[in-house]
Amino acid sequence: MRQSTATYILIFVFLTAGIFIKNPFILNMVSLSALTVITVLGLNLLLGYAGQVSLGHAGFVAMGAYISSILSIKTGLNPWLSIAIASAITTVVAAFIGYPTLKLKGHYLAMATLAIGEIIYMLANNLITLTGGHQGLTGIPMLSIGNFTFDSEKKFYFFSWAVVLLFAFVSNRIINSHYGRALKAIHEKEAAAKSFGVNVHLYKVAIFSLSAFYAAISGGLYAFYIGFISPSSFSLLKSIDYIVMAFVGGIDSIFGSIITTVILGSLPNILTSLQDFWPIVNGGLLVVAAMFMTRGLGGLIKWKRNTF
Repeated sequence: MRQSTATYILIFVFLTAGIFIKNPFILNMVSLSALTVITVLGLNLLLGYAGQVSLGHAGFVAMGAYISSILSIKTGLNPWLSIAIASAITTVVAAFIGYPTLKLKGHYLAMATLAIGEIIYMLANNLITLTGGHQGLTGIPMLSIGNFTFDSEKKFYFFSWAVVLLFAFVSNRIINSHYGRALKAIHEKEAAAKSFGVNVHLYKVAIFSLSAFYAAISGGLYAFYIGFISPSSFSLLKSIDYIVMAFVGGIDSIFGSIITTVILGSLPNILTSLQDFWPIVNGGLLVVAAMFMTRGLGGLIKWKRNTF
């Protein structure tokens, strides 16, 4: 089976599962995991196909959440338009930041992206009049389409997985396009990609900006679903969570990333006694994956070559 086909089947399974799940806690938990999947899909493109690391992706999620929420609360702007504007701003900011940053390599790039995430986190903490500081931002309205409001866990569950389906489709199209093949070439042999006329730096900036767009959409939807956001939801530990989910799932596997994100996103809520130790668990998973599953969970499966 082709990976793209398996991915769509997997998402369809999650979608149909919502018909049978009655427990609001489970619906809420898996819906939040679906939003995290969107961020990880963007990170998957950046890590797995362009070979660029980002330790500050929670910062872009925060930008999507805070900008869209502030626009909606302060100006009364429609939430959907607020999310669109916030995502556009985040993408432009990521391109502006990424242009000089992505000239760095290795641990220098990792440290630079970590700093970006921490700067955004500190701004969220200290711009109290806008963000509410560590006390958080409240009064965020619910999403609605006409008279239909996403005011229950079940309604948002179906919506969140429909959005995952859309972004998975976009990711698959990118991967199997000329652009995706160029990114893969950059990852595997940057010098060779340059010799074939690939504008390596421009491609890196473009994919970095696209992954930030994914993160901003995720953040905006999260804010309007929960109705409350605070800086603690967008810390460095959250960025590391995203890295672990992408790496353990397989940095070039959308299928593996989705499964791993749902599992790792749900476990801390199920095993509440592990929440304080979750960074240690994440570290252990990353070590095990690096030693025994270098291509992650998705890499353990022999996929047929995608042709679409």
